[in-house]
Amino acid sequence: MSARFTRPGAGTPVPVRFPRIVREALDNGLRIWTIPYGAIPVATTTLVIARGTGDDPADRHGLASLTGDLLDEGAGDLDAIGVAEAFARLGTHLDIDVGPDAMTMSSAGLARQIERTLELLASVVRQPRLEAADFARIRELRVNRLRQLSRSAGTVADRAYVSAVFGDHAYGHGALGTTRALEATTVDDVRGFWAGHIGPAVATLIVVGDVVAVDVAAAARRVFDAWDATIGSSRIDRPVVAPDRRIHLVDRPGAAQSELRIGHLAPGRSTEDYHALVVLNAVLGGQFTSRINRRLREEQGITYGAHTSFDFRRAAGSFACETSVQSDATAGAVRDVIAELGRMREAAIAPEELAAASASLTRGYVRNFETAGQVARAATQLAVHGLPDDTFDRFVPAIEAIGADQVLDVARRHIRPDEATVVVVGDATVTAEALTAIDRPLQASAPEF
Repeated sequence: MSARFTRPGAGTPVPVRFPRIVREALDNGLRIWTIPYGAIPVATTTLVIARGTGDDPADRHGLASLTGDLLDEGAGDLDAIGVAEAFARLGTHLDIDVGPDAMTMSSAGLARQIERTLELLASVVRQPRLEAADFARIRELRVNRLRQLSRSAGTVADRAYVSAVFGDHAYGHGALGTTRALEATTVDDVRGFWAGHIGPAVATLIVVGDVVAVDVAAAARRVFDAWDATIGSSRIDRPVVAPDRRIHLVDRPGAAQSELRIGHLAPGRSTEDYHALVVLNAVLGGQFTSRINRRLREEQGITYGAHTSFDFRRAAGSFACETSVQSDATAGAVRDVIAELGRMREAAIAPEELAAASASLTRGYVRNFETAGQVARAATQLAVHGLPDDTFDRFVPAIEAIGADQVLDVARRHIRPDEATVVVVGDATVTAEALTAIDRPLQASAPEF
């Protein structure tokens, strides 16, 4: 047989050696992590603040994200345009992202501009204007964005799923919040969140690139040393939520497809089972050749793709299968996914399946650390989750050491098809009758936007 019909064998994985982090700390509590890396004269700067959407007040969902969105609308003597132009003159721009556990502010540019970059970044977090006019404009944009997203089946499914799985827990809502919460939010709420949650004691400054650690520390000390804030504590506990095994049906009349989300609570990032769960996910639905995608796409022909993932957060996580299928195949797809989850718990996976999953995770892993930006994002994970410095060095050998029995063990402890929540966003007139035949309560749902 011609060699072109033979799948090439997997090569030897390249070991990862994460660059050394040079640590400093200011008297105000700000941690400074400098990672000299690469020969290209660029640097990525990221300020990580350990406060996120999980810190939203119960009646003000979306407040953390809204506050983050306002920080670059004016700082010190610069208005929004002035802030943007100041970063642009350095050949860069400021990205602000707010996740469940942290807010990050990042900028990538020339290494020789690092001092001015730190000056601008310090101004944004120390002297944000947070003006009423900017607040009203950004809030209106967000309300309009929610209106748009409410028409996206995928977003509706995601919102319904998170709400069902996490319930009233701090992780049980989207970053944008809801229209009702946003309309009740005032500019004073934003100012209060900034004053009470954003401060040096919960911040880590990460600088990666063609830089000298002592120079970065000196520049950071000059612009951040006066940053002072008394902030409240943040305690996001592991959720205590009863499993919701209902089928939540969100009606979308006339929809040709149904969006599906099927899953349940899962461990947080610090779990000792992390590597075994990553391998399990690769077998089950984490890659194109995984079991669920083969079943729904290749064997059934009812979807373009299906995948599973663990969303590892600081206090807890979730596991979910995501796919969209043709409407008349909705109930069958739900049954197939739940059956595949159960099959993972029944017997150890075959050696060749384990080898393929391990290779898919390890052979290209080193590509995640090619640039200063990638290394900065990796260091951000260390800061957010409190992980040890050798986390990435240990990944490849840890994955290769996982055996079939370990995968079976974590599947039996962490994959729970009988407790899984099912979310269906589709045409109820086509899907409801078949869904009622599944041995689960059927609940009409409408997530709040």
